[in-house]
Amino acid sequence: MKTSQEKLKAEFLAKADVLFDELMTWDEQTSEPNLTQIEEIVLRLRQQLGEQMTQAVIARQEKRQPAETVRCPKCQGVAEPKGQKGKHVGSRLGNIRLERSYYYCPRCQEGFFPPG
Repeated sequence: MKTSQEKLKAEFLAKADVLFDELMTWDEQTSEPNLTQIEEIVLRLRQQLGEQMTQAVIARQEKRQPAETVRCPKCQGVAEPKGQKGKHVGSRLGNIRLERSYYYCPRCQEGFFPPG
């Protein structure tokens, strides 16, 4: 089941609200911060928001890609879908969690993630 745009927007705004509050708390508790300190906190918070946005867009891509028969990379037999498995991946925007389809080949008796 895909996440609707409205739900993603609500999650994004909730995260932005929490991060803004964190920034304001930091500002109140930090006397006379210099530019480097301000940049560091803003960049850290921006990274968290960017990671969430990236995960949301990636999660929505599956519905845009046509479903096709997945074949085993070894024997080319038809593989069986076994659900989604999560993985953390480092990206230019930080650490994001991806959910990928996992398949099993009954002939080779091995599981795999299709390329892509």
